[in-house]
Amino acid sequence: MADRPFKTGVTHVDAVETAEKLGTTVDEVVATRITEEDVMKQSATDLIFRSRAGLRLCGIMFVMGCNQAGYGIDWAVISGINSFDRWHTYYSFDNAGVIIGTINALMTVGTFVGAPFLALGDTFGRRGVNFLGNFLVIIAALLQGLAPNLPCFFIGRLVLGFGTALCTAPQYMAEIAPVHLRGRLVGIFGACFQLGSIVMNAAMMGFTKWDSDWQWRLPLILEALFPFIVCSTIYFLCPESPRYLVMKGKQAEARSVIAKYMTTHNDINAPIVGLIMTQIEESLEESNTGVRAAWDYRVFFTKEVRYRTIVLAIYSVFQQWNGGGIIGNYLAPALDTIGITTPLDQLGINLGLTSVYFVFTAFGSYLIDIFRRRTLIFAGLISIIIFQTAVTITSWQYTETSSRATAILTVLWIFGFQVCSASFIATMHNLYPVEILSLPLRAKGMGLYAMFQGAAGVVNTYAISLGIQQLGYKIWAVYIGYNLVQLVASYFIFPETSKLSLEEIDTIFETKSTDPVKLSLKISKAKQERARADRDETQA
Repeated sequence: MADRPFKTGVTHVDAVETAEKLGTTVDEVVATRITEEDVMKQSATDLIFRSRAGLRLCGIMFVMGCNQAGYGIDWAVISGINSFDRWHTYYSFDNAGVIIGTINALMTVGTFVGAPFLALGDTFGRRGVNFLGNFLVIIAALLQGLAPNLPCFFIGRLVLGFGTALCTAPQYMAEIAPVHLRGRLVGIFGACFQLGSIVMNAAMMGFTKWDSDWQWRLPLILEALFPFIVCSTIYFLCPESPRYLVMKGKQAEARSVIAKYMTTHNDINAPIVGLIMTQIEESLEESNTGVRAAWDYRVFFTKEVRYRTIVLAIYSVFQQWNGGGIIGNYLAPALDTIGITTPLDQLGINLGLTSVYFVFTAFGSYLIDIFRRRTLIFAGLISIIIFQTAVTITSWQYTETSSRATAILTVLWIFGFQVCSASFIATMHNLYPVEILSLPLRAKGMGLYAMFQGAAGVVNTYAISLGIQQLGYKIWAVYIGYNLVQLVASYFIFPETSKLSLEEIDTIFETKSTDPVKLSLKISKAKQERARADRDETQA
C-alpha cells in the first residue's frame, strides 16, 4: 500500500454551515458530533490492557519512565548536594546567593536555548530528538561530576539544560497512548520523575558519611545512568508516533502502529484504527496553520493560533511560579529559616517529600481520567494557597518564639503542599500543554512551552535565591499572591480537554465563531449527559 502525502483530501463537516442549516448554534453541532463519535468508549472497547498490546505499552512506559527519572535525578542531586559542606568548600560559595542561583539558573538557561530544537521532532521524528537529548545529558553528567572548577561546572549545567529540553517526552507519550489511557499513562510517566529523585535522595543520605569529594561528584556522574538506558533501548521498545508518521505521509505504517499498540489483537481493521486515522487526517486537513518549517515560530503569533499561545504561556508560568521551586531547589535554605540545619535532617525531609510526591503523583494519574482538567487545576491552586498560608504563619511564629513545635508544623504544611500539588496538578504539567497543541504545532509548541518555562524559571530561580536571603520565610507570601491571580486567570482562560482525543481538542480551538472555554464546557456537559443516558439505558 503506497503512502499518501500530507494533503489527504478527507471530507469533513463544516460546523458553521451545518449550524445555519439546522438553525442551531455552532457549539451544539460540534458537541453533538464529538459526543456521538465517542472515541474514548471505542478505544476502551478495542483494547484490553492485559494483552500483548498492554505489554508493548509497558515497554514504552519503561523507556519513557527512565527518560523522566533521569530528569528527576538532577532535581534531587542539586537540592541534595546543597547540604554538603565539601561541595561548597571546594568551589568556595554559600548555600544561598548569586553562585547557587547561577548554578540553578544555568540549567534553566540551557533548557531555554535547547527548547526551539524540539521542533526537529517534525523532521527527525519524536524518537530521534529524544535520543539526542539523552545523549547530551550523559555528556553533561560527566562534565559536572568531573569539573575541576566552577566554569567547567557551569558549562555542564548549560549542556544538561540543553539536553533535558530535547529529551522531554510528554508529547510522545500523549501521541502514542490509547485515548482512554492517555491521562493515566502520562500521569505514571510523570511520576517516574520522582522515582529518580527518590533513588538519588536515598543514595545521597548514604553519601553524607563519605569524607571525600566523591561525596558530591558521584551523584552528578550518576545522572548519566537513566539517559544511558534510554539511548540503549528507545529504538527497540518504542515505535515512532503514528501522528508523526501520518504527517510524513506514511499512512500504512501509522495504521500498523495504531493497531499494534491500541488494539488487543493487533487488528488493523478494528474500528478505533480507522477512527483515529480519520481524525488525524481531518485535523491536518482542517488546520489553519499547515505544516511549516521547523524554524518557523511565527505561526504562534498569528490570529489563528494566538489563543493557544496565550494558554501555553500562562500555563508555563503557572507551572514555574506556584511555589514548588522553593521545595525543589532551595529546600536547604528554606529549612534553615526554621532551624533545621543539619545535612542529614535536610536530606531526610527531602527524601520524605519526594516519596510523598511520587505516591500522590501516581494517585493523581488515576484522578486525571475521573475529574475534569479544570476541576483539578482549581482544586490544586486552592489547596496550595491554603498550605502556603499555613507555612507563612508558622514560619513567622518560629521567628518569634524559636519553638520546635512551629518548625515541625511548618514541615507538616510543606508535606501537605506536596500532597495536593502531586494529586491535583503534577500530571497536568506533562499532559495539558500537549493537549492544547494541534499536530502541526505540537513539536514546535512544546519547544515554545519549554522556552516560556525557561524564561519563567530563570526569573523564579534567581528570585527565590535572593528572596530567601532578603525576605526569609516571607517569600511564601509572594507565591500566595501569585497563585490567587493564577486561580482567576485559569477560570477564564483554560479550556476543558478531558475525555477527548487530541484531534477532538483541536476542534475546540479551530471552530470559528466560538469561545474555546465555553465550547469545551458544552462538549464536556454533552458527554456527561450521554454517559448518564447510557447508564440509565443499561439499567432499564
